[in-house]
Amino acid sequence: MNIKETICPRCGNPSEEGLCGPCRLHEIEWVSVSPRVETILCPSCGSRKVGSTWTDQQMEKEDLARSLVIDGISFHPDVRDHAMEISIRDISSNRSKAYLKISGTCYGIPVEDTFQVLIVWGKEQCDRCCRISGSYYEGIIQVRGEGRRLTEWESRRAAEIAWQAEDAAQQGGDRLSFVSSIDSSKDGIDIIVSSRGIGQSIVTDISSYFGARSTSHPKLVGEKEGKRLYRVTWLIRLPRVVRGDIVLLKGDYYQVTGSDGTTLRTKHLLTQQPRSFRDDESVRVIGNIRDAEEAMVTYHEGDIIGILDPKTHLPLEIPAPDGCHTQAGGAVTILRDGDQLVVVGY
Repeated sequence: MNIKETICPRCGNPSEEGLCGPCRLHEIEWVSVSPRVETILCPSCGSRKVGSTWTDQQMEKEDLARSLVIDGISFHPDVRDHAMEISIRDISSNRSKAYLKISGTCYGIPVEDTFQVLIVWGKEQCDRCCRISGSYYEGIIQVRGEGRRLTEWESRRAAEIAWQAEDAAQQGGDRLSFVSSIDSSKDGIDIIVSSRGIGQSIVTDISSYFGARSTSHPKLVGEKEGKRLYRVTWLIRLPRVVRGDIVLLKGDYYQVTGSDGTTLRTKHLLTQQPRSFRDDESVRVIGNIRDAEEAMVTYHEGDIIGILDPKTHLPLEIPAPDGCHTQAGGAVTILRDGDQLVVVGY
């Protein structure tokens, strides 16, 4: 090995090959830090704009600030074992400052430096909040009863289904599909939706849950970029008889377990036997099991049970359903059909 291979040609210090470590370090920028970073957040919902796209982000402000600063740091490929300390301080409502201490080794030499980074918090209303604040909508879902008003429970359950569909859309990344509002009317509820996609999803879910039928009525409202814009009104008619209803047919009481709008699937309240029949005017609804009352059992002999009427507190005898083994001191649930009490649960 000759002397030229062991001496740094610049400073004369020993070198394994070419320039020694300090001279090579002098030639490079071992770390680069952007002095200013910026991001745009929606002041209403906190979503973040990346490029031209809005994304929902769940990061705390300080964690996001650290991420922005780190994204603005680049190390030379020869830097090893780098480490950094970052502290963030707010200096105004839309400005923060990051203080950095960065260290590592490069060509076997310890390196360290300090930096300051200005963080700019831009504010802009996102695409979703713009639509919400502008009362934008693409459809209305009218939920009504067939020849009747919706019950409070039906209105509440239909609204819950709509919110669940919105949650599913948002979790799937569809930011522009949401429920704008749910308004009550004397006959039912109106669900205002931002897109036809989520509207159809809600209509399908509500119709499936209640065994209802639906119709749609699109209306041309204009054009945008050569495309026709439509708004759709959906009408969902909940059937006269729904799941959980207790009905009277030819002197017998049945609990409805399902319906397709024309055919009722039921079970006999005394024998528990299943039966299906068409829904017509001969079928009378006396109530729903959600509205049942609890009555205390005073005795149980054979197919008769004695109860105390929860309203009058008078003793009564009523037929016991097959499979009911409730004894004195227990309780059953009942529905009233005039003066008649019917056991619907035990």
